[in-house]
Amino acid sequence: MNYLEYYGLKEDPFKITPDYRYFYPSHSHKKAENLLKFVIDNGEGFCLITGEPGLGKTTVIRKFISTLSKNIIYAFVLTPKLSPEEFLNVVLDDLGLNITNSQSKHELLKRFRDFLIEKIKDGKKVLIIVDEAQNLPVETLEELRLLSNLETEDEKLVQIILLGQPELEKKLKNPKLRQLDQRIPNRIKLEPLTKDETAKYIHHRLVIAGNKSIRFDERAIDKIYKYSKGIPRIINILSSRALMSAFLNGSFLIKPQHIESAKEAINTDFVIKEKVNWKKYITKKNLILFLLFVANTLGIAFITYQILNKFFP
Repeated sequence: MNYLEYYGLKEDPFKITPDYRYFYPSHSHKKAENLLKFVIDNGEGFCLITGEPGLGKTTVIRKFISTLSKNIIYAFVLTPKLSPEEFLNVVLDDLGLNITNSQSKHELLKRFRDFLIEKIKDGKKVLIIVDEAQNLPVETLEELRLLSNLETEDEKLVQIILLGQPELEKKLKNPKLRQLDQRIPNRIKLEPLTKDETAKYIHHRLVIAGNKSIRFDERAIDKIYKYSKGIPRIINILSSRALMSAFLNGSFLIKPQHIESAKEAINTDFVIKEKVNWKKYITKKNLILFLLFVANTLGIAFITYQILNKFFP
């Protein structure tokens, strides 16, 4: 019997692969979801969602895609480290357009524009979604700006959603991308879960997986939040390993020691190391004692120098 059967779970509640069924609407993630809906409903050209690795950008977009109506067609680019020509080919292929290597870029763009106009006439919208967009070369990002120029007098022919790590914001500050940067008014940065959200997130995933018996001790939640800093991917890793540790102990209550065992069992690179807040140690009293110590040390050094200089001129 494995630990999932032991706990009566249908599946692993803490798998780290993006699964929109487990989407937890934290304050930050709900704002991102609402922004995506606003952008699509209002025909906005660009939308940008950034966040540190493991915060759930891909889960947010997959949840959003699952709610799209049939009149919305999209291309989802997952490997964006592509040249402008390669990127255009991937987009057209994902939209179902049969293309050949013999077609020039001009011909491809014309075909793309005709496709977009046809879909608009049919009452459909076309999206280009790019995950891990920080990996897009500068030239390909500029190509996206040119694609966004495809429009009628009334509306954009294509809408573009970019998801990426914080480096994407820095890349957009490149002088070559100034025009693109100015065209992205809709932006949001995903934030880690709060301590309260971390507890609710864990409970949320357990319920979806069919839990009826597992309970996390409040002190165990405290440790998960401390080690993960509210990053969902790390919460999942710690919680999954803690479940296995509790299973080996025959416990349905996840305790602090199970979290410690989980932390030791996983790659320490996954765990956010706690930063030392040196400011709390720099009190007025400690500063005075330190300065007195330095002054005393310097005084002794000066006296020693005088003595040595007298006997060994």
